Amino acid sequence: MTKRRDLFIFVAEPNRAEEARHYLGSWLRELDGHPGYLGGYVLQESAGELLDNTLVLALEFESTEAARALWPKIENTINPLYPDDKSDGRPDQGPAFFDGTKKAVAAGGELPLAFTRGNGLLARMLHIHAEVIDEFSVESALTPVS
Repeated sequence: MTKRRDLFIFVAEPNRAEEARHYLGSWLRELDGHPGYLGGYVLQESAGELLDNTLVLALEFESTEAARALWPKIENTINPLYPDDKSDGRPDQGPAFFDGTKKAVAAGGELPLAFTRGNGLLARMLHIHAEVIDEFSVESALTPVS
């Protein structure tokens, strides 16, 4: 079985950034018990290269099948992966990372993102569904073979 990792990049609504960070961590824990769900983590961009309050949500599953089995269970709920308004078909907003938005915001402009995920807490910028094809862990490399 090939492990699967799903990554979602968000920008938190500026006035609710702390709430958004807490929400993502709590949401990860709510998935506990889903067959094949191995856990996940939330990262916050820290080098100042992207928009303020950029967050990465990572989910890990034992297989692609286990990941796919989760989507029908959550697609009609309020969650970070699907739009709050299920009729909202707009694409991910990742181009804002590269189109001068950061500079415009720094100059006092509005942040032109739609915060449509997680009950208005998050703008989804990009998502990646990926199967693990190679993996290395220092712990496993240092474990002696018996």
